[in-house]
This record gives sequence, structure tokens and C-alpha cells, in this order.
Amino acid sequence: MSSNFLCALLVLAFLGSGKSNSGVSIRHGRYGDGQDITCVLSGDENMTQINWEMLRGPHRTKLGTYHPRFGIYIMQEYKPKVKIQNKQTPYPSSSLLIKVASNESVQICCAFITFPSGKLEQCIDISKKDVSINTSMIKDFTYEEPEPRLGLFGHLGAMIIGTILSLFILTILFYLCRKTSCRRRKSFEIRTHLTDLPAETFAEESVDVPASQNSPNGFDRSKLYAKIKKDLLYGRLWKSYQGQPKSWTQDGLTFYLAKPEDYDDVMAISQDIYGGNDYLPHRYHYWMTEPGRVVIIARRGKKLVALESGLLVDGGETVIAEGLRVCPKERGWGLSGVILRFVDGYIKKVYPNVKTKRLTRGDDPGPEKLRKFTLLARRSVLSLLGDSEGFNSFVSGLQEKLVVSDETNSSRPLVPVKDLDALKAFLFDSDLSSRLQLPGGAIIQDWEPLKLMESNLHILARRNLTWFVDGSGGKPLFMSFHTPPYPIPYNGGSLRFNIDLYGTEMTLAKKALTTHLNSVKSEIQGLVFVHIYMHQTLWKDIKQFCEGHDTMKQLENFWEQLFLEKEL
Repeated sequence: MSSNFLCALLVLAFLGSGKSNSGVSIRHGRYGDGQDITCVLSGDENMTQINWEMLRGPHRTKLGTYHPRFGIYIMQEYKPKVKIQNKQTPYPSSSLLIKVASNESVQICCAFITFPSGKLEQCIDISKKDVSINTSMIKDFTYEEPEPRLGLFGHLGAMIIGTILSLFILTILFYLCRKTSCRRRKSFEIRTHLTDLPAETFAEESVDVPASQNSPNGFDRSKLYAKIKKDLLYGRLWKSYQGQPKSWTQDGLTFYLAKPEDYDDVMAISQDIYGGNDYLPHRYHYWMTEPGRVVIIARRGKKLVALESGLLVDGGETVIAEGLRVCPKERGWGLSGVILRFVDGYIKKVYPNVKTKRLTRGDDPGPEKLRKFTLLARRSVLSLLGDSEGFNSFVSGLQEKLVVSDETNSSRPLVPVKDLDALKAFLFDSDLSSRLQLPGGAIIQDWEPLKLMESNLHILARRNLTWFVDGSGGKPLFMSFHTPPYPIPYNGGSLRFNIDLYGTEMTLAKKALTTHLNSVKSEIQGLVFVHIYMHQTLWKDIKQFCEGHDTMKQLENFWEQLFLEKEL
């Protein structure tokens, strides 16, 4: 026992000696009535994204993001209060300037998404009083030079000492492990003379232990039998719980769980996805850490050729399939079916409670291809395209139309919903689905269908949605929300803005659309796609409501979002 303990201790010590020196340092200062927080990434890391978040008690709010390719993005409600600056040399660093009340207990967190370490995060309580006053941080921030490093001879000496210590530790480990292995080998040699039963039956069948027989030298055979049986049982348990394999081979392809460092390969097969409206460049790194998310990639040799993702919802009983893509040269050869079947099998094996698979798609492939699915609902979609200047004039024009038609003075006002408890009470109304004619009895948030269940509220809370509901009291007849605008690859860099309308009351639909558009005017830069998802009875009037503005053009005459389901 003591030798086993010493062996394990030495192994842990040896492994610990190779620990990465990568990390994130964070410091905090004040300037005027604001706060400055600076984070610096140290170590040999490739930084792909920096996320800034704020903690108030149990609530975690995203402030903004820096991406080396797409730039800086600040959430709408914090744009007047937050400023983000970044530097790449000598180490990746980011500075957040924020204005908060001095008596407010707030923590600010910076998270570096890196390779190979993954997510490196640090948080600091900015409500502490003993911080330095810094009046120059508004214009720029400076990098604190790291402590002096060892010179050439210092590194050489450290390498020699480390090598000697490593050889010494390995020698001791080899001696102890060899000594222990020899003892175990002798025990199992005795086992072959005790029973002819296969080893598999030891852990699964009930076998009577022979009665205790003391040999002349005091050896108890029954105790040895029981010990071997116990060792085999735990050996099998350990083998079954070692975790999932790192890769699987099937149909000439090798499947892997996607990692942050696969980002560039995934983008290489995604160049023409959705006509440049692809959400994955913006969400890929978030998917790597999202709870309940599985992302599978397929490689043929070293080349990445396909990707598919699934998100567990409805308390773990449903998986939402999304993100499917195949590299252009492999399309039309059935590869999408191969990766879909593999992901379905993987989900069923790893998450046996999953019973249903759901997905949404923007085209109707016909009854032959849809025969394996149940079509739960169809929603109409209106798509518009314009630039930031045209967007502002477009919103002003819609507001004028509401005033002229006297629809702004309607007896049914729209009110925002910011409290999670209020949203919960609204969504869990027993007849809400029939009143608002929800598609398939669910809400679809940016192509993700979710049942009205408490477990799904946590998913919606992570999406940072802006909600408006019919505030006339009694039984509300309308609900809407929008996803914050996010970058897409179209035309070298554009924005995508999704609005979901629920209900069939036309006056409220027009007011909701105008309110959502007006709330993001300050966030729109460059080209912007606006996609409005609604009940089919609203589409014609909403289309006419948006016409007459040359600055925002309708992209397609009419298209639909299909909501599909099948048993897994």
C-alpha cells in the first residue's frame, strides 16, 4: 500500500513539473467617476477572442467582445458606459473602461479564448476602495513589463538540472512500478490454478466462494479468490468509465469532438454558407464552452470535410440539430447523411434520455425528403438589406407611418420585459400557445425551437434577448424579442439582425417591429441584414408596411422557416 501511494505521489509530482505557465493577470484602477480594468495574457498562447463580462450577485451579463478579425463589439445597453481597447504586443492585452456606481458591488471578468489552453479567465471586484487613481487610461493603457527572465546560461543551467531530476524521478518510478508489477504477477499465476471460469463472469455472475481452507503454511485460498474477484470487477469498471474515445472511424472518415483550434479549418469549408449570412464564425468559440452543446467534425485524412452540432434542450429529452455544413468538393455525394447519422448515434449513446430531434430549415425540399420528419409549423420570413445611414431613415419612416395611422395611440401598448420572474409568469400561462398561435407550441429563437419549459429559460437567459409583450393587462395577445446584431462574413463584414414576432394582432406587430429596429439604431454599422420571422397571416401587411423606403431593400419575395421533428 505504501509503495503504491509513493508511486502515485511521484507521478503527480512529475506531471505537475510540466504545468503550463500560461495565465491571465488582471489589474484595476480608477479614472474620474469610472473604472479601468486591464487584463494581460502571458505564456505561449494563440489568442482567438476576448470576452468581457460583469457579475452582479448571481447574474452574469456580457459587456463586449474583441475578435482579432471582426474587431470590437459592445452590447447595446452598455455602449454609453463601456469602452474596450486592445493591444497585441508584447503580449495580448485588453482594457475595459466602465462607469458604475461607486457603492455598487460588481465583479468584472475577462476571458481569453486561446489555443492550446482553451478558456483562461480572471475576475476582479471593482467595488474595493484601495485601488490606484489613473487619469491617463481614457486615452490609452500601458503594458506592465514582466519580471526579467533568465539569460542564455540561466536557461541552460535550468535545463540541465531539470533533466537530471527527471531522470532520477523516472528511475525511482521504474523501480517501484517494476517491483509492484512483479508482486501482482505472482498473485495472478496462483489464480489460474483456482478456477477455469472466464474473467468476464467474475463481475457478472454469482459464484460461491470456496470454504476457507487453511493450508499447512497458513495460506487462506478463499481470501485470495475474493481479492482477485474484487480486483477484476474494479478493473472492468475503470475500463468502462475511462471516458469517450478521442476519435471514431467510419465510412472512410474520422470523427472528432471539435476544438477551438479547428476554427480555421471550419471557416475554410464555410465560405459560401447561407449566402454570407453564416452565424458560425461569430458563435463557434462560444459553442466550444456552451452547456449541453456537442460539436462533431469529420476529416478525410487531415482535411476537415464536414461539421454538425446538437444542443440538448427540454430538460435533456430533445436535441436541436444545427450548423450542418460540408466542404464544397464533397457536396452531392451523401456526406451530409453520413455525419448526421453518426451524430444521431453519438447523441443516443452518450445521452440515452434524448428521445426527440428537432431542427429548422429555410427551404422546402419536398415531401420525399421530409417523410422521415413531422412538420410542426411554417413561419413566414421577410428579409431586408441596407446600410447604417439607410437603416436610420428607414426606422424614422416607419415611426411616421405609425403616427399618421394613429396606431401609436392604440389601447394596447407594448412594454419591455427585463425581469426573469415576470418573463417566466408570462411564458408559462396555460393558454399562451393557443392565443399567440405559437409554432408547434414552442418559441423559435434565432432558428432554435424551444418548448415552454423552465429548463429552457436558462438557455434563453444566455442569449441576451430584448423582449416586448402586450401590456394591456389581462390576457396578452402579442410577444416579440430580438437577438442582438452580430457580425457575418457577407461583403467582407456585415451585421445580421433577427426579430421574432408571435401573435396575429397587426397593430401590435407593426409597433413591435418599429420598436425593435429603433432600439438598435446606435449599434448598426455598415451593411445590415434584417430578418423578421412571423405568423403567415402577418407577412403581406408587414411587407407593405416596410415598402416605400429605397434605403432598405427587400431581398426575397417570400420564404419560410420550417419547424421539423422526428424520434431519435
